[in-house]
Amino acid sequence: MLMTREAIVHAASKLETTHDLLVLLNRIKMDELGDKGHPFTMPQLNYFINPKRNSSHYKTFYIPKKSGGQREISAPTHILKSLQTYMNRILQAFYEAPEYVTGFVPSKSIVDNAERHIGMRYIFNSDLKDFFPSIPQARVWGTLQTRPFSFSKEIASAIAGLCCVEARDENGKLIHVLPQGSPCSPTLTNIVCHNLDWKLNGLAKRFHLKYSRYADDITFSSDHYVYQDDGEFFREFRRIVAEQHFKLNEKKTRTQKRGERQEVTGLVVSDRANVAREYVRDLDNLLYIWEKHGHNAAFAKFIARYTPKQDLKQSSPDMKSVIMGRLMYLRMVKGEDSLVWRRLQKRFNRLADKKESCGGTNIQYLHAYPIEAFEKAVGTDVSFTLEDDFVRCSFTLNGSAHSARLGKYAKTRIRSILESGNEDAMLKFKEKFHIGFCHMDGTPEEDHFWLIFRRPPRAKGLEITDVDEILSLTDYVGLPENGETDSADSLTTDATLEALVSSDFDLNTLDKWDKIKSN
Repeated sequence: MLMTREAIVHAASKLETTHDLLVLLNRIKMDELGDKGHPFTMPQLNYFINPKRNSSHYKTFYIPKKSGGQREISAPTHILKSLQTYMNRILQAFYEAPEYVTGFVPSKSIVDNAERHIGMRYIFNSDLKDFFPSIPQARVWGTLQTRPFSFSKEIASAIAGLCCVEARDENGKLIHVLPQGSPCSPTLTNIVCHNLDWKLNGLAKRFHLKYSRYADDITFSSDHYVYQDDGEFFREFRRIVAEQHFKLNEKKTRTQKRGERQEVTGLVVSDRANVAREYVRDLDNLLYIWEKHGHNAAFAKFIARYTPKQDLKQSSPDMKSVIMGRLMYLRMVKGEDSLVWRRLQKRFNRLADKKESCGGTNIQYLHAYPIEAFEKAVGTDVSFTLEDDFVRCSFTLNGSAHSARLGKYAKTRIRSILESGNEDAMLKFKEKFHIGFCHMDGTPEEDHFWLIFRRPPRAKGLEITDVDEILSLTDYVGLPENGETDSADSLTTDATLEALVSSDFDLNTLDKWDKIKSN
């Protein structure tokens, strides 16, 4: 049975040493994973609580911003990511988000943020510049010693060190800050921003406005205009932000009036929170091309309109994965009762489940593992679900969500098992069938995918691998194939999007990948 929020808070309140912290992290991990979990060790914790040492365990890359330029993402790998994941469970247990904070809060999403401003005459949007790296380790350390945590200096120092990374400021000076990409950073930024939120909400009450914050996006709305550049509201707004050691992004500070398209965190807020019309129309058009002219024609249209200005992985995005992510986003915004979402989802399921010609290409099985042995070796559960007659497979590896394709015979067999609900048949399936790490001839060398198949074919290059080899594969799987958006059956829509934002991406990235640009 998983530890309750109250139990975590009670246990964390008694922490005195880093050894106590290690015991609690392992307790939470074992409760979640059971026998499949491997406990952290004291040498590991002592190593990673030093930002100078843990910096080598981040995978740093750059993604294009919607407004131009690049955003630096520092994503922790392997053991560090796992430590931060369970550390975040402790932080989340303490944090009680006020109603006007909606970013990275369980059960809340960008829809909740947008709905606070529906139907208002004026909407004022602003953005905090360099949000995550503007919070230094010293500030995290100090915050953890105040309520509601009241941690000792030793515990606060260990947590702050574990969650921060060494970086250089604009002058080249070495500093330690919160990285964008860590599981802990979203929760810690919300905690650090407690005073900022309290003061800005007080400012909103003073001027009879509505206030909300989603990560670094700040929104005020009202039926009266108080947003003049030289007005009292704007001067006080600037003062509070500067006082809390943040900077405004002037390029993203603007006022939207009723009569023009008003948006809050990417959603239109006229009479209700909704996606823009173009979002649905362009998705509908892409599916139509796929239906009428085939996969290749649809992909040609897709790649021409979806490719970001900067190439993220030096490879082409996966069309199915992007469409699936767009549909999940549409379901979150419109709800599962939406006829528009249901219609588009069924069309996509029918197309995605259709056997496509490989055009003479062959699959190269680079590594293979019996599913049952794979689960035991890496501490995961390969799960299968059937939704709207569409079979999906998902699992976690090194704390990240993955999906796997299914061979023709495997898909037929697992469909039969799911429809019958026969658990014994599922166990036998996992004994006999394999999960493979594959590459298809004719595709970029770095594009790999996981595949479920009946038995290892007699193909050159096939290897039954050991545990370390399997774990190392996560560094080489192409981004579209192992993104959290592929795990719709193992996570709720909100949880999937939250994981996407809080691990390797932010909302601007999702928008960049998904937003269709005009030719």
